[in-house]
Amino acid sequence: METGRQSRNYALCIGMALAFWVVQTVYMHGTLLHVGSAGESMALSALFALVYGGALAAFAWLQKPGRRLLLAVGAFMAVVMLARVSMLDFVTADYDSFLAGWTQMFREGGFATLGGENVGDYNLLYQYALLLISKVPLHDLYLIKWLTVVFDFLLALAMMRAAQCFAGPRTAVPVLLIVLALPTTLLGGACWGQCDSVYAFFVVLSLYWLMTDHPTRSAAVLALAFAFKLQTIFFFPVVLLGLIHKRYKLRHALVFALSYLVTMVPALIAGRLFLDALSVYANQSMGQYYDRLTYNAPNLYLFFPMLGFSNSQPYTWMRYIEGVDKDAVNAYLNADLMPALQTAALYACILLTLIVVVYWLIHYREVTPQMTLEFALFFAIFLPFVMPKIHERYFYLADMFSLLYAAREKNRRFVPLLVVGASFFSYLPYLTRQRPVDERVAALMMFAALVLVSRDLLMAMRRNRRAMGQKGVSAA
Repeated sequence: METGRQSRNYALCIGMALAFWVVQTVYMHGTLLHVGSAGESMALSALFALVYGGALAAFAWLQKPGRRLLLAVGAFMAVVMLARVSMLDFVTADYDSFLAGWTQMFREGGFATLGGENVGDYNLLYQYALLLISKVPLHDLYLIKWLTVVFDFLLALAMMRAAQCFAGPRTAVPVLLIVLALPTTLLGGACWGQCDSVYAFFVVLSLYWLMTDHPTRSAAVLALAFAFKLQTIFFFPVVLLGLIHKRYKLRHALVFALSYLVTMVPALIAGRLFLDALSVYANQSMGQYYDRLTYNAPNLYLFFPMLGFSNSQPYTWMRYIEGVDKDAVNAYLNADLMPALQTAALYACILLTLIVVVYWLIHYREVTPQMTLEFALFFAIFLPFVMPKIHERYFYLADMFSLLYAAREKNRRFVPLLVVGASFFSYLPYLTRQRPVDERVAALMMFAALVLVSRDLLMAMRRNRRAMGQKGVSAA
């Protein structure tokens, strides 16, 4: 009986995917600028229809829904997929200045390009993706965005499973649909062409497998996340927590290292030196971004002027700092002063982070495995909030963890409104070249979320301390 229903569900998924492919092909051929023939429209539409159909089939397999729920979710997925397709022609400066040129380098140099100097500032996994994209006879902008759309849907499915783990089965489908419709997932991928959903998918999957007692899988996919984006370090405190709770063993560090090394193999085959392949992140973090303390990120440094800020009323006090040309019509920070401010902010960030980590290590007995989600959310907000030179998209993990937290804690349903809202407002200056909301409002929203999560974490630790005290167990 159950097998028959599943077979009917899969047949329905195939039918909906085919219908979606037909409709989407017509839409693409009539609206997209870089599809010259009906064959190109059909091929491009097939790629997106495969993502749609695959995600719908995965939902049917994981949740085993009734027919009405499957139709409803399929219709919703079709709408959000078409919303993504409608943004494919949007071109950002990131594409014009970087991605288009990098793809062209792979188109001209082929596989051997991997053996030379790093193409761009992404790690090797993304370079492999650009190499493959460069060989497909479709417009590379569409394919770059298609890659992100694939992981948008994978991330939504991983979030569905994580929500089921943390908050119960009733939250699974709502979280799936919310992730697909979040403004930050819509704009970050299909509009902007960024790949934050890729590493976020692996991190969420790592968290899910950690909480469901599959530490080897967790360590392996965490290595893939780290191989894609350096921002995975915002999740590393959870790894330390997993070690303390004995969910991770030292052998899982070897799994992480080997998985990461495997991602380097194609580049090594192409002739890349091992140390060069290993040092991509070192070069990335040291070699760029010297003109601001923050890059539209809703964090602490929005309350300090950037190099390009003019002598506006909120920052008149800055003219009395040494290095500022207070007599100029526009009192800019001196370009030589900004690297010193960045370094000072980095040292302050390191010191503050060490204080937080040391405090937590002293009271580690009070942080139970059930508090892993709060712990992950805290650091996903805290670290990018206090770090200098952070971009607006670096709160992407916080967006996801705040949704899981709200799914579990009914009295914290507003936390994603603060976190995702702040992230969304911080995207707008780059995408629209306008600031409809004062950037400091976004920073205050993120700070409010940080305070609330910190309070919840400290209160939970206090309750555990009292419980241990009643049992005669020392918390320190």
